[in-house]
Amino acid sequence: MQNKSLKLSLKSYLNFADLLGSYRGDHESNRTFALKHDDLPPSAVDRLLLWAHEHRFKVTSSPEIDLFLHRFSMATSFLVFFSLFMGVLVGIGLLSYSGDAPVNVIYFFAMTLILPLLSMLLSLISMISRGEMANFITHLFPLYWLERLIEHLPDQAQGIIDRLPASVSKWIFLERLQRFSLFFSIGILLALMGMVVVKDIAFGWSSTLNITAEEFHALLSFIAMPWESWIPSAVPSLELVELSHYFRLGEKLESEMIQNADKLGAWWKFLAMSTLVYAVILRFIFWMVVRFNYQKALEKSLLVLEGVSQLLREFDKPFVSTNAPSQEKHLDIVEETEAQVTEEAGHYHDVILGWNFSPDEIRLANDTTKIIAPMIHTVGGSHTFEEDEEIASGVSRHVLLYVKSWEPPTMDFVDFLEILIENPKVETIEIYPLGTAGRYYESEPREVAVWKRKIQGLNTTKVWVIDAKEQK
Repeated sequence: MQNKSLKLSLKSYLNFADLLGSYRGDHESNRTFALKHDDLPPSAVDRLLLWAHEHRFKVTSSPEIDLFLHRFSMATSFLVFFSLFMGVLVGIGLLSYSGDAPVNVIYFFAMTLILPLLSMLLSLISMISRGEMANFITHLFPLYWLERLIEHLPDQAQGIIDRLPASVSKWIFLERLQRFSLFFSIGILLALMGMVVVKDIAFGWSSTLNITAEEFHALLSFIAMPWESWIPSAVPSLELVELSHYFRLGEKLESEMIQNADKLGAWWKFLAMSTLVYAVILRFIFWMVVRFNYQKALEKSLLVLEGVSQLLREFDKPFVSTNAPSQEKHLDIVEETEAQVTEEAGHYHDVILGWNFSPDEIRLANDTTKIIAPMIHTVGGSHTFEEDEEIASGVSRHVLLYVKSWEPPTMDFVDFLEILIENPKVETIEIYPLGTAGRYYESEPREVAVWKRKIQGLNTTKVWVIDAKEQK
C-alpha cells in the first residue's frame, strides 16, 4: 500500500519539481525502479511521487520551499480561526436582542442563505470560466485583495508563488475561499445555538417589500424541503409566520405580537437547519468538489513538468539495446570447446538464481533477456554457504543461473554448482554469463569461453552455458 505521505500535495509538487531540476536518473536506474514496484497501481502520478520519495536525498531540501510552505500553512490556519471567530461575532450581532423589537430573520437569511449561495455561484462561474472572466470574478472576493496585500510584504519565498502554474494558483485560491467560508458559517451556527441557550430571543420578520404572510410561508416551505419530512418542527407554520410579521411604526410594536412573544422563539429550529444545510453542509460538499479539482490541477501540472515524459518512458521501456552492438575484433583467438550451449535464451524457467546479483539487478536482467520464472533467488555474495546450500537443495526442474561474465568461476561458485547438480529434483541447469548493464548485459566472447571451459571440466550433461551471441 502506498504511504499516505506520498499523496500529491503542494509540498510534494514543489519538492518533485525541485528534484527533477537537478536529478532525473538514467534508463537503467529508472527501469529498475519500475520493475521493483511493478505491483503498484498504473498511476503515473503515484509512480512519480514514489520515485521522488526514493531519490529525495539526491537534492538538499530548499529553504525557500520550506519557508513558503510554513508561512502558507500558518497563514491558512490563522485565517481559518479568524473566519470562525468572525462568524461567531457576526452571528451574535445578528441575534442581538434588546427586547424592544424582535430579531429580524431576514437579516439572518442574508448571511446564512443568500450570501453563501451567491458566493458559491460566483466560485462556480470562476471554476468553469477562463481568462479575463475568471479574473474579474476573483476580484469580487475580499480574500483576493488580502492576498495582493500579502504579496507586497518582504518575503524570500515570494519566488515560489511565481513557480506555480496559473491553474494551480487559481484552485488554491478557490479551495481556501471555500474553507474560510465554511468555518465562517460554522461560527454563525455556533453563535445561534449559544444565543438560543443563554437568551430568550423573539424572532420576527419585516420587509419594505410588499410580501404577504402566505407568500413568505411558501418561500420558507421551499427552503425547508430538504428536512421537512424528517424534522417537521423545523418548518415554520403559517400561523407562526403571520404572528411574527411586524411593522415598525415609531417605537411601538403591535400588542398581539407582544402578547405572543413566547411563541416567536420557535423560529430557531428553522434558522439552525437552514444554516446547517445551506451554509455548512452544502458548502462542505462544494469544498470537496473544489479540493478534487485542485488535486486534478496539481496532477496535470505535475505531468507536464519538463523531464516527466522522459521519466515515464524510461519506466515503461524495457532495458534493451535498440541497436545491435558492434562486434569487436580481438587479437586473441578463443578455442572452440565441446561444452553444451543452449540454442535459445529468453524462455520460461522454473527458477532463476543470481550469483552475486542483487534482486534489482536480476529484475533488470530479466527485463533485458525476456526470461521469466515464478521463483527468483539471490545466491553468493553476502550469503553464507548454509543459506546457499538451502536454496540449492530446495529448487527443482529447470534452473537458470545468472553469473557475471567478467568474473571467472570461483571455488565457492563451483561448490554451489555441485550441490545443484547433485539435487535429484533439478533436471537442467543453464548458466547465463551476463555482461555489464551499460552494455545491455552483452558478454565478451572470451569471457563466455572461460565459463564454457570450466563447465566442460565438470563432465556433466546436466549443465548448459548460454551464449547469447551464438543465438543471433
